[in-house]
Amino acid sequence: MPQRLTVICPIRNEGPFVVEWVAWYRMLGFTDLLVLTNDCTDRSPALLDHLAGAGWLTHVTHRPPDGKPAKRSAYRTALAHDLVQSADWSFLCDIDEFLVIHQGDGTVPEFLDGLDGHCRAVAVHWRCFGASGHAAWTDAPTPYRFTRAAPHGHKADASFKSFTRRPRDFAKFSDHGPVFFNGEWGTPPNIMVDTEGRILTRYHPTDNRQRATSPGRITHRTAQLNHYITRSAEHFAAKRGTPCATRHFDRYTDGFFESYNRNEVEDLSALRYRDRFDGLRAEAMAIPGVARLHHLCCADHVAWLCERSGRDPAADPRRAWHLNRASDLG
Repeated sequence: MPQRLTVICPIRNEGPFVVEWVAWYRMLGFTDLLVLTNDCTDRSPALLDHLAGAGWLTHVTHRPPDGKPAKRSAYRTALAHDLVQSADWSFLCDIDEFLVIHQGDGTVPEFLDGLDGHCRAVAVHWRCFGASGHAAWTDAPTPYRFTRAAPHGHKADASFKSFTRRPRDFAKFSDHGPVFFNGEWGTPPNIMVDTEGRILTRYHPTDNRQRATSPGRITHRTAQLNHYITRSAEHFAAKRGTPCATRHFDRYTDGFFESYNRNEVEDLSALRYRDRFDGLRAEAMAIPGVARLHHLCCADHVAWLCERSGRDPAADPRRAWHLNRASDLG
């Protein structure tokens, strides 16, 4: 019987990036996509509902308690969902994180086949990409625009995200790994490994919720998680002063940008998927209503960028162009 592979993504006001993320993770072979939203002011919930109606994903809303980080509520909601409780494997990531697998056919089922039964979790290291010289936001696929990254082994890539086998056997999700395992931890198969199959001996789901390794343990040989952490300079500037969805503090500072705006080397590994991705993205955009809502989300995004920088959205030609496209698609 084919395995149930569920990818989980909490978002808020990320409308322009929905279609590309959905196409990417369907292309990788996930059987189920669970997207969770809260308090959106753009038209991303409507876009997600259209994609859900076409069978491309499941969209769930949640309501974080006042003053609490949104992701805590999202993770609780996700773990309780049938798609996660019934999953053989789950993978939790953000909408600016794109999994790239270097071996075999580049799909998740083939990647996990060699690990199934040998571990409970697999840590996939970040590969942090910088602005790649792009000052302003434009509507183009993220993996095509941003192609410059940190060199292999850079400390910016020490963090990881995790696949979790039988997520129902854990009590909680955290950003970087499952938490509170229902059983004894520390001997195979109840261990976490990296993408090369090496045991993360320090990781414990209760006693040591490890979220990163030493730079010397970073590996991108078989897989990496492309983290487009800054996007364009304009996009990052608009996020300054906003609370982090994980820990509710402002992390979008000059220091953060200097640490993660990595552009030292070119990395075109995501382009191995170009033909498959372009085909699926076009298929998604052809679903009735999706292209129109995508352009409305882009117009919403431009308005947000303008408002954050004290500019008049009506004077930005990008917004007018997307509104006209949405109108044409009526």
